[in-house]
Amino acid sequence: MFEVLLRLTNEEVREIYLILKAVEENQLVHPAKEWELDHFDERLINRSKINNILRKLRKSLSEEDARQVDQKVLLRKHSLGGEIDEKVYSKLEEAFNRKRRVEIEYFSIEEARAIKRRIDIYYKSRRYVVAFCHLRGAIRKFRTSRIINARLIDEKYAVPNDFDRREFL
Repeated sequence: MFEVLLRLTNEEVREIYLILKAVEENQLVHPAKEWELDHFDERLINRSKINNILRKLRKSLSEEDARQVDQKVLLRKHSLGGEIDEKVYSKLEEAFNRKRRVEIEYFSIEEARAIKRRIDIYYKSRRYVVAFCHLRGAIRKFRTSRIINARLIDEKYAVPNDFDRREFL
């Protein structure tokens, strides 16, 4: 059995209790959203306190347990349709408009983890990106909400003349 004595302050224990109690009472759905404000226009949860508590809790777990928890949360987040990260989408638009290769981190449902890929975008919409994937050596369709990160690479490409997006949508 793996046990660690956690050194949480009283304030941190109160914060954990607050979160769990709010979740139990269905009062907390998405703490990062503006509509999760209380009647004083303050967020119920302090993000910096939560991040500190999460670091301590993660350190108290074995690496395998922490990995399993992280995967479970990511799998749930990305298999339920997910929201599109606007910063990521903006990078995808820029890459497509400038015909620049982009490195993405794409969440794989099968592996329950993000995989880095370099892609040349042939078509994009809010829902899907159709691109040549250099990892797979073929054209692939990516759900936009499962693209976690995007970084432009200073390499140009051209969309093949015979590319027909209808084959992939």
